[in-house]
Amino acid sequence: MVYFLFTISVIATVLIAMKLSKYADHISRNTTLGGAFLGAILLGGATSLPEITTSYTAAIIHNPDMILGNILGSNLFNLLTLAFINLYFLKQRIFQFKTKEHLYASILSLFLTVYLLFGLYIQSDIHLFGIGLDSILLLVGYGFGLWILSRIPTEKAEEKEAQPEKMQRNSIRGTVVKFIISCLLIMVFGTLLTLTGDKIAVITGLGSSFVGMFLIAVTTSLPEVVSCIVAVRLGNPSLAIGSVLGSNLFNLFVLGSSDIFYRSGLLLSSVDIFHYFSTFILIIMHLVVIFVLLRKTTHTPKYVYVSLLIFVLYVVNSLFLLFNPFPH
Repeated sequence: MVYFLFTISVIATVLIAMKLSKYADHISRNTTLGGAFLGAILLGGATSLPEITTSYTAAIIHNPDMILGNILGSNLFNLLTLAFINLYFLKQRIFQFKTKEHLYASILSLFLTVYLLFGLYIQSDIHLFGIGLDSILLLVGYGFGLWILSRIPTEKAEEKEAQPEKMQRNSIRGTVVKFIISCLLIMVFGTLLTLTGDKIAVITGLGSSFVGMFLIAVTTSLPEVVSCIVAVRLGNPSLAIGSVLGSNLFNLFVLGSSDIFYRSGLLLSSVDIFHYFSTFILIIMHLVVIFVLLRKTTHTPKYVYVSLLIFVLYVVNSLFLLFNPFPH
């Protein structure tokens, strides 16, 4: 029964993620909001709903390492997804569709991740109503960053089709309603995907081991993978890049807000030391992405090298987790 529910949730999640990409693509083409902002608010947030359920549940059951492991694992896998999409659509050279929005979103994500590493290191005991000051500042940084992204003028506003204003408004309103319904559905099936994936890990004897952790990471990140592929196929690579970067940003918001539900201490002061390495690898991955977003290259081999470097970094982190020298 568990395997049946897992299969159903996978199929449902894929189909809903495809719809989400189409709705977000329609909104991005008919509003003045750009791909990175839409990725951060709409597509990135919607495809990260399974992470919300997993992290908040882990907070309620007093498991801080599951919260941070879920967020770091998801963000690492998201950048791996970007590398995969870059190789899968190599001829399209998706990074040629980069914008200032993408660069700022990536820099913001890097800044918040560096701050996260700093917070893990100092393990501050300063709090407000039981919520760590480090978590509060993480949320403030996320909100301020989104405000900046929302004020960046789009670079492709002229591509919008000329439609009667009333018809366009009605069309967008209907799409937003469908988008919200799809968000609710993906939260249901995404949660089922996570729970059944965890059950399978236990049934097969994997438990919370290396493979078990990666099974959950892949299943919770499945919506991001599908939405990115669909966005590129729809001719909107900018939305695909924005979805990955936006999802990483949103996951950091989930991490900070999880401290609200964690009542056994301060979240970032309660996790094990082995998370430091994954956070450091995530920072390096972000630097690689920023390097690509800053450069104006049209050479296909360089795109390949970038993806391969991200793949190598992901494997290095995976091997560290497999042969983790720290007790946890």
